[in-house]
Amino acid sequence: MISPKNIIGPNFGNGDITTFIFDGSELTLSLPIIPNNRNTIDKTSLLTDFRNVVTHEWDTNDQGRPCIQLASQLWCFEDAKTLDDIAECELYIGLVEATDSHRKESTLLSTSDFESLMLAWHSYSFTHHEEKYAEDSSWPALANRYHGRAIKKDPVSWFVVQLSLTSQSKPVHLVMIPINSRFVLMAYIQIESLHYAGRTNPYSNELLKQFELDLFEDFLSHIKVDYSPETIAQIELLNNKTPA
Repeated sequence: MISPKNIIGPNFGNGDITTFIFDGSELTLSLPIIPNNRNTIDKTSLLTDFRNVVTHEWDTNDQGRPCIQLASQLWCFEDAKTLDDIAECELYIGLVEATDSHRKESTLLSTSDFESLMLAWHSYSFTHHEEKYAEDSSWPALANRYHGRAIKKDPVSWFVVQLSLTSQSKPVHLVMIPINSRFVLMAYIQIESLHYAGRTNPYSNELLKQFELDLFEDFLSHIKVDYSPETIAQIELLNNKTPA
C-alpha cells in the first residue's frame, strides 16, 4: 500500500501473522504492530482453535446469533513533518455463527445464497439508519444492495458492502468471508480525522476517506483462507449445482 504523502503509521505489510483454525479451514491474517500507549488498543482473541467450539457462552448480536471478537485495534496515523496525530484508525475483526438451518444447508458456502443472507442480516440491523437518508438514493441501503460487490476468490467469493455503523457516521466498507458452513468473518476499517484548536488538519476528509478505502484493500490482501479438500468439494458442489 502507498500511503498519502507524509502520512505514517502501522501497516499490514510488516504486521504480526496470526492464524485461527476451524473445522475444514484455516484463517491467516496480518495485524499491524500497534505502539503501546494510552491512546491505542491492541486486542487479539486468546482462542485460536475453533474446531468443535461451543458458542453458548459467547456474546450475541442484535439477531441473537453468537459472535466473538477476533481482533480489535485502535491507533493513530501521524504527519511525518509535524508528528501530529492526524487520523485515528479502528480495525475490527469478528466471527458470527450461522443458524442450525443455514449450517445444514451450507448457506455460507454458496456464493449467491451467502450474499442474500448477508444482505438480509444487514437489512435487519440497519433499517433505522437507512430511514435518515431515505431520499438519498446514493446512500447504502438494501435497495442498492448496500453497494455490495463480490471479491472473486478460489474456491468461494468474499462479499463487501458499505454500512453506516451509527446514524451519525459515514459508511465504511465491511467484508464478509465464509470460513466454513458454520462461521462468517466480518471486518471493517474506519478512519476519523483528528483536529487541534487553532489548527486545520492538512488532510481533507475526502483524502482520508480514500486512504481508508486503500487501507481496507491492503488489509484484504493480507487475508488468506485455506480450505480442506472436503470443504472445497462441498463448495464446488454448491456453486456448480444446476436447477432441478
